[in-house]
Amino acid sequence: MPHTLVVSLSIILAVVLVALIVLVVLVRFFKTRKAKQMQELELLVRRCQRIEQILNTVSDRYLPLTTKLVLVEYLISSLTLIKKHAVETELVKWMPQYLQLFEELKEGQQATLKDKVVSAQQLAQVQQALQALPLLIRGLVGLGVLDKATAKEQVVQIRFSYFLAHHDLLVREAQLDLDIDKKARALEKLRLALVEIEKVGTVTQSEVLIKRLNSIIHRVESELFGKKPRVS
Repeated sequence: MPHTLVVSLSIILAVVLVALIVLVVLVRFFKTRKAKQMQELELLVRRCQRIEQILNTVSDRYLPLTTKLVLVEYLISSLTLIKKHAVETELVKWMPQYLQLFEELKEGQQATLKDKVVSAQQLAQVQQALQALPLLIRGLVGLGVLDKATAKEQVVQIRFSYFLAHHDLLVREAQLDLDIDKKARALEKLRLALVEIEKVGTVTQSEVLIKRLNSIIHRVESELFGKKPRVS
């Protein structure tokens, strides 16, 4: 076999070998990237499901408008991406409702009722959802969806809502006790409600609640112990 032919065959084999190596590397690269992309999309779906659960669990009384707006906007953009990659999730079919809700929120409207917590079970669900929000918000900061200053403000408001929910239930139960003339039991719950809301006493919204609670407590004490209401 002529020397030039041997050299040519060697070069061809080398090129083929290099091409095969490159092909294998590319296949592995795209396979790894596809797997990573699917993991990210699955994580995105779970995050969307968590947001949807929070929106359905927490009424507007406990969910700050800015927080709700950010969550709905992120939900819409995420579901758009999920739909683009043909990932199956029932959340996609609710896109029209989320788009409508987003427009309402942009106009400063609260789209749901400001329902108060009315049972211990509901309180547990609401507080669990609120506990998950700060971590979710920090995640949105990391993604560049929310700036740190706004996130910090929202976390403060969410913490207030956490204690507000317990306050609402205690006040409701106290009123039910007063309706059946169980003043001592009502007074205990009112005092507990005051303790709860004083935990977030630095938040502006708490001032009115604290003043109102003190007034009710003083009135009940007067009726129960025959004392004149103290001036707060």
